[in-house]
Amino acid sequence: MPTAITPSSSDPALATYDSPIGRLTLAARDGALVGLWVSGQRFFGRPYGIDEAVARSTVDLTSPENRGLVIAQAHWDEADARALRAVASWLDGYFAGEAPIPATVPLAPAGTDFQRRMWEAMDAIPYGATRTYGQIVAQLRGAGIPASAQSVGGAVGRNPLLLIRPCHRVVAAGAPGGYAAGGDAKAWLLAHEAATASSVS
Repeated sequence: MPTAITPSSSDPALATYDSPIGRLTLAARDGALVGLWVSGQRFFGRPYGIDEAVARSTVDLTSPENRGLVIAQAHWDEADARALRAVASWLDGYFAGEAPIPATVPLAPAGTDFQRRMWEAMDAIPYGATRTYGQIVAQLRGAGIPASAQSVGGAVGRNPLLLIRPCHRVVAAGAPGGYAAGGDAKAWLLAHEAATASSVS
């Protein structure tokens, strides 16, 4: 049975969720989601120092039927429990092709001012759509934010909220481009959204 990790006041509450792109680690602190990473992802657990091996041993929120019991056994702070329950429900809807909106999950990722502005630009990319690095650079510059393809790519790669903040929707001109979770995961997510976008629009 997975072990419940009771966080210190500074450590996030952790859980896992098995998804079509691999096992996801969910991290909440102070009642908000601060991290969502997939196994093997570049920058896994950053900037919180979360070890992937430790994360694998946390409670599993994949099954909606068992979720309430698992959450009760984990002894998380009630606010963190609500945040993790919200993101697990969001993931249920996302993988069912329902295009849930990120606003249903409280978010508090750590990042620089530029990274936060970049992540907000990603939030504006509709489900089933993509934007190129160049388009985002132009959007940021139009808002008075100095940006280059390199700085945008760096911020995309360090997005700590995989899926919720849709970095998979940022593509290179004429190609999918890189993805911290790997090219296969990015291809699956884009295909999933393309196949389900018409049913949710």
